[in-house]
Amino acid sequence: MNRGLAVVVIGQDREPTAQLAEDLRRLGYRPSLLRWPAAALEWDGPRPLAVLIDLRVLSAHARTACQAARTAPLLRRSALVAVIPEAEAPRLDLSLGVDDLILWPYRLSELAARLRLIQWRVEGGASTQVLRAGKLALNQSTYEVSVDGVPVELTLREYELLLFLMQNPRRVFSRADLLDQVWGQDYYGGTRTVDVHIRRLRAKIGAAGDLIQTVRGVGYRFVPPD
Repeated sequence: MNRGLAVVVIGQDREPTAQLAEDLRRLGYRPSLLRWPAAALEWDGPRPLAVLIDLRVLSAHARTACQAARTAPLLRRSALVAVIPEAEAPRLDLSLGVDDLILWPYRLSELAARLRLIQWRVEGGASTQVLRAGKLALNQSTYEVSVDGVPVELTLREYELLLFLMQNPRRVFSRADLLDQVWGQDYYGGTRTVDVHIRRLRAKIGAAGDLIQTVRGVGYRFVPPD
């Protein structure tokens, strides 16, 4: 049950963004439509389940809109989801840092399923356990990651990727395996997104990035220090 969870939509206060907000309302969510530009910085409500960037109307501002959502204190820990025409998905710049995609045109059931998956990952995966590997620590209750006590800001997808690898130390996963386990079987993007997220994750955790090893020709594994 979504229990009226908040969902932020960044776009324009006209079609097609207005229809997206209405679809979310029909599914039982509480959508808040923030009109670009700089809309994300104006949010002062509770932490939303997800932030939907409507790239159907903001394609020319995709990078600045995503950066604004990623730096807004009350939005940066929420899943960042791009709503994009299906024909444009293969050309999406993965460096934008989005956690997921919703391809348009979508069916209402598809939109609901995508948001339920995000909710399951956020709520169902939490526990009080803190995973540690050398100087790297991941708190599953607070979704906080730190290296040598210094907090590290990760996107939701980067956090989920690191969590999965730390929960399965020394096991080698192919890119397809990671897409299946972290992104979900119905993810529409290609395996290249795994490489982009691994590279970004290594850079953010600094000295601990060496714990994520590349197995040439196969994929990746997490190897904690002895």
